[in-house]
Order: sequence, then structure tokens, then C-alpha cells
Amino acid sequence: MSVVNNVAALDPVAPQLAWSDTPFASLRSVRTDAWARLPAGYVRSAIHLSSWPDDDKLTACTVPRCVRYFVKVHGRQEFCRPSCGNRARAARFCHRHRADSGR
Repeated sequence: MSVVNNVAALDPVAPQLAWSDTPFASLRSVRTDAWARLPAGYVRSAIHLSSWPDDDKLTACTVPRCVRYFVKVHGRQEFCRPSCGNRARAARFCHRHRADSGR
């Protein structure tokens, strides 16, 4: 666990307030070297994901070859994004029509 925390601390970040139509906060890195920020960003994301309060709603996308996870906001939600849903429906359609044609 100390290794994870040490990697996350490699890139200190500071919260920044931005204002467009509505205010929002983001974390800005103090470092300018992108290769130094990359591992720390991944580890911070993993820490945030593992401490998610609604971890029972965190679900893997059901489309084969998709490696994304998403927070399930509806009971029947199966896909991480609409393109994955389209890909799954197209695959089912193809599979049904191949079975009907005797291939």
C-alpha cells in the first residue's frame, strides 16, 4: 500500500476552479513533464475507484473485448457507452440472420 501512495504522491496536484456556464473544480498538476504525471494519475484514479462509495453499482461492460467499467445508474443498463450497446445489438442481429440463412 505504501508503494501505491508513494506513486500517487509523485505528482502533486492543486484544485483549480474554472468558470464557464457553471463553476466546476478540477485537479491541475504542478509538474510540466507528462511522463512523470502519467503513473501518478493512473494510481490516483485507481485509489479513487477502489474507494468509490457505490461500489456495488460499479459494473464491467458486458460487450466482449470491452475492458471498461461504469457506474450502473439504471437496473437494466449493460453497456458502458452507446457505441458498445450498438456493437452488441449489431452482433446479435448478425448472429440471428446467419442462423436463419443456414450458415
